[in-house]
Amino acid sequence: MIFSGRRALRKEWDALMNNRQAGAATLFVTVIILALLTVIAAVSAKIGMFELKTAANTNRAKEALQVAQGGLDYGAMRYLDDASWAGESLEIPYGGPGASVSVSATVTSGAVLIQAQGESIDTTGLARVEERFSRVPTIDVGELPPLMANGNFPPTGSLSIVTNPNGGGAGVPVSGWVEDGTKQGSASWQTCNVDEWLYEDQNASKVKSPQSDGFVLCHTCKCSQAINKICNAGDVTDADECPDIVVNTSGIPDVFKNLFGVDPRDGGDNSPNPDENGKDDWYEFLDAIVKVRLTGGGNLCSGFGPTTGDQFYSAGVAQTLPLIWVEGDCALPAGVEVGSYNSPFILFVHGDLTISANSVFYGIAFGFSDKYSNPPSSETNALEIRGGAVVYGVVLTTDTVTSPTGNYTLVYSQNLLERITDNGDKFYELTRYPGSWTDTK
Repeated sequence: MIFSGRRALRKEWDALMNNRQAGAATLFVTVIILALLTVIAAVSAKIGMFELKTAANTNRAKEALQVAQGGLDYGAMRYLDDASWAGESLEIPYGGPGASVSVSATVTSGAVLIQAQGESIDTTGLARVEERFSRVPTIDVGELPPLMANGNFPPTGSLSIVTNPNGGGAGVPVSGWVEDGTKQGSASWQTCNVDEWLYEDQNASKVKSPQSDGFVLCHTCKCSQAINKICNAGDVTDADECPDIVVNTSGIPDVFKNLFGVDPRDGGDNSPNPDENGKDDWYEFLDAIVKVRLTGGGNLCSGFGPTTGDQFYSAGVAQTLPLIWVEGDCALPAGVEVGSYNSPFILFVHGDLTISANSVFYGIAFGFSDKYSNPPSSETNALEIRGGAVVYGVVLTTDTVTSPTGNYTLVYSQNLLERITDNGDKFYELTRYPGSWTDTK
């Protein structure tokens, strides 16, 4: 009995010790797990805080970059408006409080470098960006010849062209740039320099009107009376044989694009398909820039005269782009001066354009053909120049020039053409240098 009791006691003792060991192991494992959980929680909290800080810093950096880009765009607009603007500091609204940005403009080698430094709203984020721009005129008249046609220029009648002395480069005269220039019938046409047109042979005795900038008007002077003509139609059968009349039967640059820098056809392709607005690119471009537009039937230019261009100028400076868009037929009144040397303008005619007998026009006469209309028309608009007419400036057409009778004169004047567009800061735009944008940070 005693032995049995001891065995039972021994079993109880062993069971108690086993339970204690199991409890100790469980406690130890629990403590380890709690410690690991604590470490994991601490690390997670630290990672979370780091991610929050990183996200906040990223947002501040983006905010600062957007502010700097806004300052860059602002600086480009300010410099376009005023070429003497050198920079300023300002605040840009950013969904509430303003964000500070500092902008500067530095002109070097004909280009302007716009730099902007922007801060986040709380001033802890900072970004710097810069981009290079070039300031160019909205309309480029610098290399225009007296005559440019995307079709045939049949040199008939008696024609004088006073050349652009540098149309093909310094000292390289250009009088015409056409796709075809074969002489027809008993034509008599000549090209010459301005001094020959004014003073050689019988021209010396003609009535002249000197202008304030040194250019001289002479409504009756002719290249045919010059001694050293650049080109004389009596000596050749084709205009291509004259060095100052450039003939390219494979096609010359589009006349519209050459003047305005915009392809008249949608997307730059060779089709007159309308865009999503149902209008061609040339139409949308003119619609955006033109202030005076004439539409309707009959002769829309019957009331033109010496003061027609004055509406665009104030104190001798153009206040808006001097361009009249005629949607229909336009015949300049015969024997009348249209515009003036001090108030020239661009006459853009989408219809039949007639420079009537003995009329005098100052500016750019542009005949735009129906081949660009939507839908394209089988009718080609005419640009006709009649006997005794004088154009001081340029004649452009996307089709053919006709001159059935009489004589006429085209006189290139760089000063007159620059008066149309070179008026302070009004008719310029900025073009970006590709790849010049930099995030300097």
